[in-house]
Amino acid sequence: MCGEFGRASRRKAKCKVSHRMRFEGSLDLSIIIPTHNRSALLKRTLEGFCRQDSGELRWELIVVSDGSTDSSHETVMQFKDRLPVRYFSQTKRGVSSARNLGLREARSPIVLFLDDDVIPSPQLIAEHARFHQEQPDLESVLLGYVTWSPELRITPFMWWYGECGGLFGFSKLQSGQPADPRFLYTCNLSFKTEFLSRHGGFNESLTVLEDHELGYRLSKDGMKMKFLKEALGYHYQTFTFDQACQRLSRYSSGLPAFLLTDAGKRMLKRNARISFRIAEWGVRASGPALQLIRPLADTNIPLPNAIYRLLYWYFATHKSFWHPATKGKVTRHESRP
Repeated sequence: MCGEFGRASRRKAKCKVSHRMRFEGSLDLSIIIPTHNRSALLKRTLEGFCRQDSGELRWELIVVSDGSTDSSHETVMQFKDRLPVRYFSQTKRGVSSARNLGLREARSPIVLFLDDDVIPSPQLIAEHARFHQEQPDLESVLLGYVTWSPELRITPFMWWYGECGGLFGFSKLQSGQPADPRFLYTCNLSFKTEFLSRHGGFNESLTVLEDHELGYRLSKDGMKMKFLKEALGYHYQTFTFDQACQRLSRYSSGLPAFLLTDAGKRMLKRNARISFRIAEWGVRASGPALQLIRPLADTNIPLPNAIYRLLYWYFATHKSFWHPATKGKVTRHESRP
């Protein structure tokens, strides 16, 4: 399925893309969106692709339903006359399997992965395509920026959660500069199709931390990932502190499988360091004090980033994620950098 990557000539975008694009001929980029029972969010995301300023770039959308039982198919069909979209469906096998299905079906030398709740900014496609035109090496990967949708009410906790390491850690990155593979987030990420396919795509045995494992694996074979803030997407979700904890609790059952991978073993080795154990002991000893602070987590009172991190580490990472999954048999570790 892997074609030779070529540097297609492109003129600077001057007008909005014509969405009545044909699939015949070479394409510049394939956007892959896995989804499961989130048709309302998916519709917002597809509407965002109707507003792309991508000039004469030729692109396709691949929506992969992972066992959806809602109206996802009907939602996608509503856009058939406005977007170059293809729809695939599979029995529920997980997001990694859905992404790999999209990867196999992609018809272009570049694949862009986007989550179904991330609304693309008008320049998203153009920025990803420009990066790969300027960086033709197969190992070059672009991480785009995801921030909360301006339509949402953003609490101080949500800002921390999306910027400082709870969900994402974008505030730790510099636009235009290399990004550590720990920050490989598949919510807005593009590869050369050949490079990702050559390495087997996503690990389908994993239900959590699959992007962390992929970043570790690709970094061992020369991946060069950069972060670009202009490749922007808007996350249309809200989280309370309790919902963030519940999210990790749901994912805890998938942790043992991750710990069997090379990336998981490396994480355990890092967690065994005495400095980490001392820090973890300190957080656990702070439990009673953190119980008193917890009601403030979802207020409009901004707390220091260190307090949010302590709260999240104790109530989410320690109590909801690592402890249920490991029964205390391994050292806990933050699920995001």
